[in-house]
Amino acid sequence: EEEPPRFFFSVQIGAPALLFKIMDELKLSELLRSIHGEEDADLIKDLVSYMIIRETSTMQHYSDFAWSHLINSKKKWDDSKISDFFKNGIDFAQTELFVSRWNELQPEHSGIYVSYDSTNMNTKAEGIEMAEFGHAKDDSGIPQVNISYAVNHADATPLFYEMYPGSIIDNTQCSHMVEKAKEYGYKNVGLILDRGYFSIKNIHYFDAKGYDFLMMIKTNSFLVTEMLKEAHLPLLTKARYYLPEHDVYGLTKKGTIGDDMTVRYFHIYYDNVRASQEKNEYLKQLVKKEKHLQKKVDEKIRRKEDMVSYEKLFKLKYDNNGYLESYKRNEDGIQKEIDKLGFFVIVTSKEMTASEALDIYRKRDSVEKIFRMLKTGLEYDTFRVHSQDSLESKTYVMFIASIVRNYLFQGLKKISKKEKDKKSYTVPASISELEKITIVKNSKDVYIRRYGLTKKQRSILTQFGVSESYLNKMADRMNLIV
Repeated sequence: EEEPPRFFFSVQIGAPALLFKIMDELKLSELLRSIHGEEDADLIKDLVSYMIIRETSTMQHYSDFAWSHLINSKKKWDDSKISDFFKNGIDFAQTELFVSRWNELQPEHSGIYVSYDSTNMNTKAEGIEMAEFGHAKDDSGIPQVNISYAVNHADATPLFYEMYPGSIIDNTQCSHMVEKAKEYGYKNVGLILDRGYFSIKNIHYFDAKGYDFLMMIKTNSFLVTEMLKEAHLPLLTKARYYLPEHDVYGLTKKGTIGDDMTVRYFHIYYDNVRASQEKNEYLKQLVKKEKHLQKKVDEKIRRKEDMVSYEKLFKLKYDNNGYLESYKRNEDGIQKEIDKLGFFVIVTSKEMTASEALDIYRKRDSVEKIFRMLKTGLEYDTFRVHSQDSLESKTYVMFIASIVRNYLFQGLKKISKKEKDKKSYTVPASISELEKITIVKNSKDVYIRRYGLTKKQRSILTQFGVSESYLNKMADRMNLIV
């Protein structure tokens, strides 16, 4: 029988060509070849292209994608072969070597801020050893695996990542991240962390390793109770504390943490818009609590020991048998809670103004965007693998995809700013536009480009150094593969 054609008569080359150019530019192609060999490196690059263009981590649709897109691989790969590749084709030593060499390529290893955070992925797959019950942020009650990322604060470049069992809380894993940063050669850098990482133990660890830190601290922490009281009235009444660049009020106080006498800098802020929103939500929740309390009174089955969570905000009265009889609001307790709304605190090891600290922290959303991108832009909110080896390999490819997609995102931001058009230059919109660039077979069974580039396509490609001659070169590559 006649062998069916390997590729469709019309092949989309615009988006893959751009992504392969980015991988070359970042030296990822060279790095992958040196670690995995040419054949496996080509497949990894194709998988990265597929994940970004199709916004998915589901491998069963890859063969359809490869049928109509520019790829590097000279072999045909279907989902079962890719599954085997994830299970047996990548080992831990290779992933560690890649991350180590990737960090060697980074231009700066000192004087920078590194944002660090983690997220959890839920899974029911029995073959994943790291899946354990923990403090899930989503889908509570399902085993989870934790994934943490460290990114360059300046441009959100993913630097390194970790996977660890779901039962390990983020706070205790933090010291391992510091050790990795040291291992990769990062010195005299600052760590930007969320409130979940705040602990005296972690702060001592940062000090011992010579790292500055900037992190949020909970306003109900005993460490800042007095400072909040002192700052409350000035922030509410004094115009000189207004920070117009952030549209909040802020001041800085020196202090210490626990028994440690090292001076730290506590930056206390008040956001009146946030306070109003939080107050409305707080009062709505208070009304709900009252309805629950009334239900408990009507049921007459709630004992005193079951009502501890309500005692802060309500004055509760019990009958002789210990059952809830009536309740009324604790107005003083409620007002104390309302008075805290709109306030937040950042603590830094390095002296800086309240405005400088907030400016650095607000850019910390780069790592949060990486996680959103993993879960939505790459559909990695579910693993779709059933073994530990496959999970680690797939997460490794995802890490590479996150590097490429972030580079694409940062470049497109420059175009949207220049063109004053954010909507047309998002990653999905730009990929969609580039997918229109195709090559088709002519009468001699050779792939050629039939049309020139639109203004928008040219603008996107030029930003990343992709010329028409480069696209023609990619077309020639397809003819060689065929």
